[in-house]
Amino acid sequence: MTWLFGKEKEAMSRGDIALFLYQNDKVRQSMAPRLRAINDDPAISFITFRPYFDSSAFPYVADRASDWFGAGHISRQDEDKFSKDTWRIYEHFASPVPKRGTFLGFDARSAAKTGKPPDWVESFHDQKSLSQQEFYRRCHIVLQPTDTTENWPRVGFEAMASGSVLIVDKRGGWEQMIEHGRTGWLCESPGDFIAYASKMAWEPHYREDMAAAARERGLALGGLEASQESWRQVFDVIEEL
Repeated sequence: MTWLFGKEKEAMSRGDIALFLYQNDKVRQSMAPRLRAINDDPAISFITFRPYFDSSAFPYVADRASDWFGAGHISRQDEDKFSKDTWRIYEHFASPVPKRGTFLGFDARSAAKTGKPPDWVESFHDQKSLSQQEFYRRCHIVLQPTDTTENWPRVGFEAMASGSVLIVDKRGGWEQMIEHGRTGWLCESPGDFIAYASKMAWEPHYREDMAAAARERGLALGGLEASQESWRQVFDVIEEL
């Protein structure tokens, strides 16, 4: 996670934890000094591993509609997964064809943060009402402003595998996953989200090239070989313990 739990700090102070595992190296670099301030035992290890993502469950969608442009948001329904500027961003980005919005993971909690969706945005409570694969098929872009810091978002791997271009916040795991302008877009303001969403709508060939590059990026980040090697290192440390 991107923060320390109270029980985690208590266990660290007692010396109950010998090994910490992280998916995101920047999180490891941030958390390790804070934990060592509680217990500076040099035998305690902090390791980054690479999780495996099975991309076969999310087939690449190359034959996308050209007579409308799809943008969407996929997450839990929690308020922090949404920005108060969500509808401002969705309403103001420009498209040469009609816009269609799809929100997967949306309920009263989400609406309390964002307000009521525009008429052109369709929302679904969870994957029982719309599959994740169908969500990505509908979405040329995943336009996802939030108020939370993601650690190593699975949504990133799903979107990259499926060919939906990511337009997300410039913080957390997104900064390690995405090569800005090549495999997705990292945003620092509502204006950034609006500008990059508009660019993807108006420049379909650029978007298609970016989606293809993102797919390769996702395979490299979450591939089986890289994951296996990182887990070998983890088990070597565990064996020493």
